[in-house]
Amino acid sequence: MNFIIFKPIADRLLADDRIDVWFTANHSPKKLYGAVGLQNARLIRHELAELKKFDMSICPGYFFKPKRTAIKVEIFHSVSIENYAVSPKALRFDKLFIIGPYLYDKFISTGTLPENDTRLVKIGMPKVDCLVDGSLDASTIRKELGIDNDLPTVLYAPTRSVTSGTSLEHAGEEIIKTISAMNVNFIIKLHDRNYRMWRKKTQTDWRHRLDEIKTPNMRVVKGYDICPAFWISDLLISDVSSVTYEFCLLDRPVVFYHIDQMIGAVENKERDRWGNEISDLVAWGRDCGQVVNNVQELKDAIEYGLAHPGEKSDIRKEFAQKFFYNPGQATEKAVEKIYELLELEPAL
Repeated sequence: MNFIIFKPIADRLLADDRIDVWFTANHSPKKLYGAVGLQNARLIRHELAELKKFDMSICPGYFFKPKRTAIKVEIFHSVSIENYAVSPKALRFDKLFIIGPYLYDKFISTGTLPENDTRLVKIGMPKVDCLVDGSLDASTIRKELGIDNDLPTVLYAPTRSVTSGTSLEHAGEEIIKTISAMNVNFIIKLHDRNYRMWRKKTQTDWRHRLDEIKTPNMRVVKGYDICPAFWISDLLISDVSSVTYEFCLLDRPVVFYHIDQMIGAVENKERDRWGNEISDLVAWGRDCGQVVNNVQELKDAIEYGLAHPGEKSDIRKEFAQKFFYNPGQATEKAVEKIYELLELEPAL
């Protein structure tokens, strides 16, 4: 997932012969980058990369702790309203490529950084540029997935496995069987940390289980990029995943499957971890979609959402503006800033 965040930037940098791009990971670099199809890349183990002298490091999280890198850039890996990104750990970076106003405001309101701090750079999320710039082709994506009908398409994308359990752990099979029985195309895109190859303690081997319960109208996206599935989907189902806010860029219906264990404790709090009053967003920002508590409500919500796609459009558009700077142009903004920091003329 983290590589998909960086990929649009990497594609641009790899095309410039003046720049050597190395890739590392907290897991085995060879295994990880082989899984995403990156060929002939310069790979280096995490512990060695932290000691090697680089002109710049670009990180989508806080795992990597470079010691000899000249310029350290944080690009973040999601717009999660849990706000784990808003951390003092950010202060070890020279530049923070902020995804959108919500994240920017959180850094300020929590006192992590002062307003107009030069480390805060308003970039956006390169990953979702394709949802705006016209580069995705629906007919090609549908052909790749083997979808050749005019039925509406429903996408199920729960968040990563957590100790309290997500909709996948609590009701996943029931959710999948219910939607599979509907007259729709059904796409399932799990978080990579729902699979055992990256999370060994996962109780259910979902890669094999989905193969066992697969139906003719079901398609399982096993790659790491959710955006093509977004592009051909008429409605998204999730629980608390930040993909719901990415999907708002397309202004299409969203359904949230409520799990008490995941968010009940947060909803009952009056203040967040910094002492600020809990806002609608910290209460999981579900007003951009419909909240359901069981599979019958889910089925009804899917049917209603497909029949009334314009409902809550104003809220979805507001969320898209709240969470993302420069939609469709974030990659360009990021690459421009990277060349500026490296004191290089942009590639032609």
